[in-house]
Order: sequence, then C-alpha cells, then structure tokens
Amino acid sequence: MNTAVENPGAVELACSTICFRNSVLADALQRIRIQGFDAIDLGALKGLCEHVPLFGTAEEMREASRIVTESGLNVLSVNADPGSFNDGTPQLEILERIEALTMFCAEVGSPLLLLPSGAAERTDVSYEQQLEAVATGLNAAAAVGARYGVKIAVEAPHHYRLINTLPRVRQLLALLEPAVGLVYDISHVRAAGEDPARSYAEFAPQVVHIHLRDAETGNIRKVLGSGQIDFPAFHDASRQAGWTGRYVLELETHDSPFSSKDEEVADALLRLNHVFTTHAKAMK
Repeated sequence: MNTAVENPGAVELACSTICFRNSVLADALQRIRIQGFDAIDLGALKGLCEHVPLFGTAEEMREASRIVTESGLNVLSVNADPGSFNDGTPQLEILERIEALTMFCAEVGSPLLLLPSGAAERTDVSYEQQLEAVATGLNAAAAVGARYGVKIAVEAPHHYRLINTLPRVRQLLALLEPAVGLVYDISHVRAAGEDPARSYAEFAPQVVHIHLRDAETGNIRKVLGSGQIDFPAFHDASRQAGWTGRYVLELETHDSPFSSKDEEVADALLRLNHVFTTHAKAMK
C-alpha cells in the first residue's frame, strides 16, 4: 500500500511557495499562512522561484532556514533544480549542490528533496544515453540524501524535461534504486495527454509526493477550474490506491497576474473544498 513520507492526519491540502514566487520568502510564507495552510513546499528553482537560494552563500542558506523555522510552517519538501544530469554539467558539481540542499532540508525538517527528471531532450546525444545519465545521477543523489536522512524524489513526467511521458517514466523507474521516490504532478500527467486518475494506480507504489494544478493536453499552466483535470476522480483514485498524505497546490500559471495570486489560491480552495479535507483555519 502506498503512503506519503509523513501522514499529517485529516488535513489534506498544503501550498507551494511557488504560488507566491514574486514575493520574498518571508512575505510568501505569510501569504500562505493567511490562506490557512500549515504545510508547504519550498521552491528552489533557478530563475523561477529561489526562496531557497540555490547558489547562495552559507550565510544566505542559514538566513532562509531561520525564516522558514520561525514561520512555524511544516516543510513537506524542497522543490529544487540544482542542475540536470543530461545537460553536460559534471555530475559531481550537481551532487555538491544536492548535498547543500539536503543539509538545508535537514535543518528545516523537510523529509524530501524533489529533483528534476533531466533537462529538455538534447539532439546531440541519444535519448538512451541521456536516460542513463539521469538515472545514474538520481541514484547517486539518493545516496547523498541518505546521509542526512532526506529522501530524494524525481518529478516525472514533466512537460518540459527529458522524462515527459508516462512511457518514459516507466523506463526511468526501471533504472532507479528503490530509494528514489516519485513526485506525481497531475498537471504534467494531463499535459502528456494522460488521465491522472486512471494512470495513478500503476505508479502508486513509488509515489511519495503529489502536486495539484490544472492543465490541458500540452499546457500545464491553467488556472484551477479552467483545464481538463477531474479533481474528484483523482482524489478518489489516489485514496483508493493507498495515498494517505498531503496534496500540494502548486498554482504557477501564466494566464493570471501576480497581483491576483491570493485570490487565485483562495478560489482554488473554494473549488476543492467539496473534494479535499479542509486545510487548517486561517492564521490571523
């Protein structure tokens, strides 16, 4: 039976700081608390959401850790892009960044470090070679994480990366050590032309983290309610397959402005209220 790394009980919904990536870390955490969440994903994505400073100094990492700890929010994961094992970057260089990130995870109590499934497919190297490089790198990352008590998980499929379809997810999983978990983002599954609810059971034994966002075939960035995802069907399918953990809202869209992100998250909660167990009451 499939289960999350941590079972928070009745509360099901959490929030990624990527939803408020235009704010500095402290402000993003405050906006999340006002919405009523008690648990978060932290963004560490270069050029997109650097709430955890990927290439920061030790002092900057300590300051981020202090802000997160003082917020009182439970950290479910750090969602990071320290480099891709198929883009020509030396593996050792990426693993050094991963070690710094796992140390950060340990400091803030995050049980998971989420990593990408490669960069976009290159044309100068065979797909098979790139697949092998990604799998080898992720297995090495899992060994690094284990030293700090942090589990490594890969987000796959991902619409913009090497592993962008379910057949490719199957190929990657066949090469990964059992220690590497799977992040199941339903928007990327839908963007690949698949039904997240119908597909979930196959991957349930490997899933350790779930992201929620609406999508349509070929487009992961839809305001919740404007895409093709059947959220009640997915909730039912995941629970029936044994999922006992959180579902994390990651509402990073291109068809809504930063100025309305608070309203977008609040609207998403209203739309999901009849499906998911309500999140914590708003903090004043």
